[in-house]
Amino acid sequence: MALFQTESMSAGEVNYKSMGKDQLVMLLQSQKSDIEALNRKLDEYAPLAEEKERLAQQVESLTAENESMKAKLTELEEKAGSMDVDVTEPGSIAEMAFRVNGVMDAAQKAADDYLAKIKEMHDAMSLEYKVYEMTAKQKADEILNKANAEAEAVVQKARVEANDIWSTLQVRFNSYVADKKQNDND
Repeated sequence: MALFQTESMSAGEVNYKSMGKDQLVMLLQSQKSDIEALNRKLDEYAPLAEEKERLAQQVESLTAENESMKAKLTELEEKAGSMDVDVTEPGSIAEMAFRVNGVMDAAQKAADDYLAKIKEMHDAMSLEYKVYEMTAKQKADEILNKANAEAEAVVQKARVEANDIWSTLQVRFNSYVADKKQNDND
């Protein structure tokens, strides 16, 4: 009879006080198995956290390497700026400028290559993370949908059983009343 009261309540409200001991035990067992299933699913996501940590370490390593390359570039620029030019020979200024340009071009190319590598790795990691995130969300949605479906099936089964019991009780009650009337008339 308590189950009939829950039909008029919203989906999230259940009147536990009016439920019988067996119903409460069944509800708790169902919830326990749902929780165990969700915990097993959460364990599947542990590799995602490890992968995220590995990618974060790669970013940290690349950032440190980038700082090192910037320091080397600054050092090369300082060296190029402090070079004394011997102007005793004709063409030495042009030769020195050519050498400094070569050093600067090489340093700039190395820096550009390094930054391109970092951007490429960042883009790849961002894509990997998005894929992991989408996969995790999809799995979480599947788990939630399955849990909701199972909960609805349990509720529906309980309603059917309660209706069967109620129908049986009504038949027995009607039979009792009819027998009582017949005995009273005799």
